[in-house]
Amino acid sequence: MRLEVFVFAVAAVNLLVVLEFVRRRKLAESFALLWSAVAVAGLLLVLARPRIDQFAEWAGFEAGTSVVFSLAILFLVVVSIYLSMHITTLEEKVELLAEEVALLRGVQPPEVGDAEAELAE
Repeated sequence: MRLEVFVFAVAAVNLLVVLEFVRRRKLAESFALLWSAVAVAGLLLVLARPRIDQFAEWAGFEAGTSVVFSLAILFLVVVSIYLSMHITTLEEKVELLAEEVALLRGVQPPEVGDAEAELAE
């Protein structure tokens, strides 16, 4: 019973933190949906504990918690891969923007103040 209370509390706190981060605009809505789904899944795990234990027994696991932890590790691996892909896309965009800024700065004529500073040197 204590495990269910703990998982329920963690899921509820997770949901509240996600909502607060979205309210403060610290977390994008797409990621908020992901972490809200994690919180809801935690709440559903509390309700489905007898079914998970039955599945664990059928699948040959020692306990239902082993199934949950295995799924949690798999989920974290998938999230890590997704975030790596997201970071790669952002790095490509930053590189493109840096190239465009460099081209734009190279095309612009020097400012009057810059020309005077070069003459003073």
